[in-house]
Amino acid sequence: MTTRRKSDGAAEARNNRLLGQRLALSRSAKGLTLAELAAIVGGGHQLIQRYESGEMAVPFGRLVQIAQALDTPLKTLIGDAFDADAHEEPESRAVLQIARLAGRLPASKRAVLVAVARELGRP
Repeated sequence: MTTRRKSDGAAEARNNRLLGQRLALSRSAKGLTLAELAAIVGGGHQLIQRYESGEMAVPFGRLVQIAQALDTPLKTLIGDAFDADAHEEPESRAVLQIARLAGRLPASKRAVLVAVARELGRP
């Protein structure tokens, strides 16, 4: 006989937040607004905002649509959100801010930002 564990609400909320952060980061990096992404995948911008804030779980089929719209591998969006040791990185807000700013830059300036980030990431 298989026993089912009751859902851990805190873990579920954490996973929704982690996924939401990755969605927001990917969307911002592509330079899309909430409304633009919503127009591509269907639904309103408020729905996408609720996904990104972690307030609402993203149905798997919708997650696949979003990943395709963002030209981002599904694995990148999910990441370690479902690993037992998953936790929010303290820098995630800063990274999200940088991605939002980068998404608004023209392609030439975005390329420079990427080059700087690569250089900073070298040992």
